[in-house]
Amino acid sequence: MCDTDAHANPCLVLEVGNHAAKFSPSPQGDEPPFRLGKDDANDFVHGSELTSRSHAFIRCQHKDFFLVDCSTNGTYVQTEDEQVIHVHRDKVKLWGAGWISLGEPLHVGNPIHFRQG
Repeated sequence: MCDTDAHANPCLVLEVGNHAAKFSPSPQGDEPPFRLGKDDANDFVHGSELTSRSHAFIRCQHKDFFLVDCSTNGTYVQTEDEQVIHVHRDKVKLWGAGWISLGEPLHVGNPIHFRQG
């Protein structure tokens, strides 16, 4: 579990089914981005036919998390305010809790749940 102290380093938890991962950047901020896609070389492997091998990555900047899409089909993100954003070769801030779908709309397939811990 992530540390909930407001002064501690932030972390982001990703979950789909029984698969979970935690992205907790170092205090120095020199870690590589957290990679998502269907290739086994990614930090979080998940996707469908429309998911790219290296689909997107998450980076932490000043204790805020940003998802950066670098795919062919884009990424759908729903944040805590329930607004759905289609990100294509751009970035979006991940805040609170919500859903990420790699390559297909959120209502199709099995989206990834994210939350800040």
